[in-house]
Amino acid sequence: MPFALMLVAGVASAQTYVGSFHVQDGPAWGTNPPVYSGQEAAALLFGGSASDYAISINPSTTNPGTITHTAYYSTWGTGCAVFPETARIDDAPPGYAVPGGAGTARSAYVADWCNSGQTNYVWRLAPVAPVSVPTLGQWSLLTLCLAAAGLGMRRLRKA
Repeated sequence: MPFALMLVAGVASAQTYVGSFHVQDGPAWGTNPPVYSGQEAAALLFGGSASDYAISINPSTTNPGTITHTAYYSTWGTGCAVFPETARIDDAPPGYAVPGGAGTARSAYVADWCNSGQTNYVWRLAPVAPVSVPTLGQWSLLTLCLAAAGLGMRRLRKA
């Protein structure tokens, strides 16, 4: 059986808005909760894996073109700010409150510096299906079949 070359658009995907979360909806910082990137927090809340999601700070829930690929984060000792959706800091030992100290942890899902105005909007990515492309051998076979059909049609015209 001949092998077909599979072409896949690496970044092509369809996005569907699935919901939102506030940074401060996460567990209290003093309980030393796990640190989450924006995408990891989305996977925790909506299921699946982090790579299934795009995060946006833009409140549009109908236009995927507005996705910012950024999220609000609380950073230990320094406040609330916007960083890439994959950002996270978790200096050893693990956890948001340990070891403590300015900038030793950054999480998109922890009750600490952010307030109710910092909303992360979550979009699920649906990959585009791969497209089968005929191999050179399959194109050759198709060409031979078309040539044979053409010769047959020519002979019928002469007769």
